[in-house]
Amino acid sequence: MTASDALGAAEIALLREVRLSDEDHGGLDSRELSRDEYDTMDRLCALGLVEAIGEYGEAPDGEEDEREAGDSEIVYRVTGAGVAALAERG
Repeated sequence: MTASDALGAAEIALLREVRLSDEDHGGLDSRELSRDEYDTMDRLCALGLVEAIGEYGEAPDGEEDEREAGDSEIVYRVTGAGVAALAERG
């Protein structure tokens, strides 16, 4: 059984959202989560599919404007295991 087999639809959707945000501007700001998404995000972190970091990372395209303007305390970024889990799901 792989990590992606244990994920429900809400977890897959949030994992996809984290990956898109990570690629676009270096992570998903915790302030973008709805109240219901916090438990889902905790599970993704516990499974090692997402990591919580203390500030914005740099997007692959070098875009830094949102990172500098964000002042976010927690940003979520997809891990290699998260990318693999999404690839398994297609």
